[in-house]
Amino acid sequence: MKSWTIAQRLYIFFGIVIVALGAGFWLFLHSDNLESEAVQRREQMGDATDRIRYDILTMSDALRGLLIDPKNQTEQQRKNDADDDLAKTMEEVKQTLQARPELLRAIETVAQYDEQNLNKRENELMALVARGDPGALAFYTSTYLPARKEMDKLVGRFHTLGEAELTTQTEEARRERRMALGFFGLIFLATLIGLFYFARSLSRPVEQLNAAVTILAAGDLSAPLPERADHDEIGQLTRSFARLVASLRSFSEAANRVAAGDLTAEFKPQSERDVMGTALQEMGRKLAALVSDVQRSSVTVSSAITEVAATAKQQQATANEVAATTTEIGATSKEITATSKDLAKTVQHVSESAQQAAVLADNGRESIGKMDETMRRVSDAAGGINSRLTVLNDKAANIGLVVTTIAKVADQTNLLSLNAAIEAEKAGEYGRGFAVVATEIRRLADQTATATVDIEQLVKEIQSAVTAGVMGMDKFSEEVRRGVSEVEKVAGQLAQIIQNVQSITPRISAVSEGMQAQSTGAEQISQALVQLGEAARQTAESLVQSNETVHRLDETARGLRTGIERFKLKSN
Repeated sequence: MKSWTIAQRLYIFFGIVIVALGAGFWLFLHSDNLESEAVQRREQMGDATDRIRYDILTMSDALRGLLIDPKNQTEQQRKNDADDDLAKTMEEVKQTLQARPELLRAIETVAQYDEQNLNKRENELMALVARGDPGALAFYTSTYLPARKEMDKLVGRFHTLGEAELTTQTEEARRERRMALGFFGLIFLATLIGLFYFARSLSRPVEQLNAAVTILAAGDLSAPLPERADHDEIGQLTRSFARLVASLRSFSEAANRVAAGDLTAEFKPQSERDVMGTALQEMGRKLAALVSDVQRSSVTVSSAITEVAATAKQQQATANEVAATTTEIGATSKEITATSKDLAKTVQHVSESAQQAAVLADNGRESIGKMDETMRRVSDAAGGINSRLTVLNDKAANIGLVVTTIAKVADQTNLLSLNAAIEAEKAGEYGRGFAVVATEIRRLADQTATATVDIEQLVKEIQSAVTAGVMGMDKFSEEVRRGVSEVEKVAGQLAQIIQNVQSITPRISAVSEGMQAQSTGAEQISQALVQLGEAARQTAESLVQSNETVHRLDETARGLRTGIERFKLKSN
């Protein structure tokens, strides 16, 4: 591993961690998918079982209705629909359970029992009903109902078997999830240990290198440097730093010679990219050239001093003229400053008025938005009321159907009671009590028929009222939608007003800022002119002292020539 770089170590380490995390994540997802599949299958099994039981119950109820009224087409249709739905449901369950043989055998047992027993009993019962056989009711009670109960047991056994299998699958999914969580824990622990080892392998050589750098930072170039044979970045950094220190030591020795006055010392760069070495080499060369130039230039300094003295007298006269001119310009600048301040105040008032208008318009837009939202809620509420009125109309229609059925039952009851009265009359003395009962039944049937007519009339009145309410709510909803449209138009126009006001406000602010800047600039110009006048006066006074300075400069030039002569230069 010593031949690996830090980047390679990081790539390998994190690659292993990512692969391990991927494996753990796959295991976790697999367990989650198993549990989700178990929940979904449990729901499917429950739905299928409920549909089967509902179809069986519907068929039984329809058969009971046919026992009362063999010609009732509604009950016949209910029985046929339930029979078809039961067959369809079982076929769908079989297709779903192709990969689960035990449950498939259970549902096939249910289907086989339905085909060979329950359907057979239904057909026999329907034949008895069609012939008007009085034994149909006894057959329904003694033969069909036990067969249906046995069918319910088979369906319950199928449901229990499915629940047991799904419970086993759920437990397996949970066991895999616990394994995945444990695997994640091991990965986390291994990652912490690996990071600690990796950090330790990096921090130890860095600490050693930092100790040496701390000594070097204090200016001590004799500090010992750590030695590393590794080929990673830290080892390369240590070796490169050692070469840098060696270069600095050679530069330090050459700099000490230059400080002693020996300009023949050479600064040798380590390579073409050694910026510091090249700069020091160039510095030594230019320093030697500079000393040579100073030696030659010191001879001409004395003659230049004489010319400087003459120029100083001319500058003194010019400075006096500049002072007078700046005084006049300063007065004009003060007038400009006053005018700019007045204009800036006016623009500021205009800007504040525009901002207030923008705030008021924005508040109006918020109020319009709230009004729009309220109108929309009213429209939605009207739609909900309309839907409920429609449902109420449908319910009233259903009540009408029920009332019709009750009327039919009352008519049949009346006929049965009439037949019973006739039979009782034939029986003579023995049928007298039965005749009284038949008369009472006929009286109740007449009352039921009368009440049914009243209920039917009330249902029609309710339907008429509901229809009128629906039409009124439709008209109200249309008016609300028109109001919403008008509110949206007003909101759009108000938004355009706000946009125009907001676009004007930044321009007014820009003008105000420009006027303030102009006023500030005028004040600064005035102050600068005052300072310029003062500087001109000080310049005139300073030029008086220039002659004395020229004499001292001549003496300094002589001292400079004496100091330059001590430097040792290369002979050309």
